[in-house]
Amino acid sequence: MDVRPAESDDRERIRAIARDSLQSSYSLSPQQIETILEGEFDDTSLNDLLEDTDTTVLVVDETIDGTETVYGFITVEVGTRATIRWLHVDPVARGKGIATALLNRVREEFVEKPIAACVLDEAVEGGDFLKGFGLKESDHDQIMLGGEEFDVTMLTEGQKTEMPNEPAVPIPESVTVGGVARSVNRDESVPGRDAPFFTVSRGEDAHGYFCSQCGSTDVSADGQGRLECGNCGNSHLADEWDDAYL
Repeated sequence: MDVRPAESDDRERIRAIARDSLQSSYSLSPQQIETILEGEFDDTSLNDLLEDTDTTVLVVDETIDGTETVYGFITVEVGTRATIRWLHVDPVARGKGIATALLNRVREEFVEKPIAACVLDEAVEGGDFLKGFGLKESDHDQIMLGGEEFDVTMLTEGQKTEMPNEPAVPIPESVTVGGVARSVNRDESVPGRDAPFFTVSRGEDAHGYFCSQCGSTDVSADGQGRLECGNCGNSHLADEWDDAYL
């Protein structure tokens, strides 16, 4: 069994494994499965995934009945945590330790980072499998996949935290943005994956956000309310994930 980084030539097998796994182990309709496949596992999405420097994609080569090919894969978003987004094993290869090998490799590669995972609630066994590796339920929310909303459960290492993340750096009264001093609203924050974001304003006009994970004001925002710190990767995905990272 060989665990290795995914390559462009693996795209077809990754897509086929995802399809077979979704069909066999998720309580999803055929249309929902197609929605996920088209939104997450088409060639363009997989190309972007493989080229994303903040995402690790691993596959397992295994020989079954004389045929050596890819029989499983895992995608991991790497930030302050190593967050598992997808973990799929070909149904014909289950019971051979492929998922375990992928999880162990993730732990080896990201030994200094806590492991987290996002699991669709429609997954029949995925959550229980990850709990066997010490992950615990930490939150419930929704995610948008291909324009459709799905319920998800977040699992993280360690005990569940009831309170929102605390700032990792002191919150100043003001910051300088573009050469202009702007006040930081210490009483107005938005939950972040790793630490809250605080609104930066000038008078009544909101200007941007202060990331209390690293102290940067390099925070991008879009029309859906999603925030991401360009310095440390702390994020708030309001409409797609809401508080799921907490």
